[in-house]
Amino acid sequence: MKRPFLAVVSLSLMLAAPAFAQRAGGDPRAMTPVGNPSALVAAELAFARLAQEKGQWTAFDATADDEAEMFVPQRTLARPWLKKRANPPQAVQWQAQKAWVSCDGSAGVTYGAYQAPGGESGWFSTVWKRDRKGQYKWVLDQGADLASPLPAADWLEGKVADCPARPRRPEGEGPTPPRPQKGPPPMRPLAGPIPPVSAPQADNKDGQANDGSLAWRSTVQGDGSRVWTVWMWKDGAMGEVLHLTAKAG
Repeated sequence: MKRPFLAVVSLSLMLAAPAFAQRAGGDPRAMTPVGNPSALVAAELAFARLAQEKGQWTAFDATADDEAEMFVPQRTLARPWLKKRANPPQAVQWQAQKAWVSCDGSAGVTYGAYQAPGGESGWFSTVWKRDRKGQYKWVLDQGADLASPLPAADWLEGKVADCPARPRRPEGEGPTPPRPQKGPPPMRPLAGPIPPVSAPQADNKDGQANDGSLAWRSTVQGDGSRVWTVWMWKDGAMGEVLHLTAKAG
């Protein structure tokens, strides 16, 4: 499942800062990127620190979105599952190594290494979404053991998606209607296509950032094995940035 703690981060945060001064792809219709990998990393740091200070499952519950999901090994709503679990005596530890953030900053994905108290180690990946208060809450969390630990990273790599171009309103249609004051921001179509599911009979679930510049797909096979893929809008295409598999169990 997840993960480990990041008590003190000894990594140099070499994060790709948002390109505030330049429009994505030179297209005047494109938005200016506002996604900030540092904010995503800060959420991971706080999450990991809370696990050590207050307990592993307490931290998971406190930082989860109401619709957050885990894999145990089948997909399940996290908060009802977490409320039935006592904290283990010692929490796992984890260190984020990479972060991808949508152009609008509405969502991001982290990836890194974990170390469990029993000596097991492996990878983790977490999807974060920004709530109405501007805080990141995790909405999907998973991981898997590895035969050998992931190599330590000298720095944490952060990338921001390019901003999708949006068509101008035709002349004569009047000004853009105001955004509703209540409710979540509108969900735009993906900036570009992603591959179709490869196993239609499996439990497949796609997600995306509000602006469509970041997308992900989690797949759970009937035996509990999983596939995890993330795409980001870069250079005019939804390119794959992360692809992981996990054995059943």
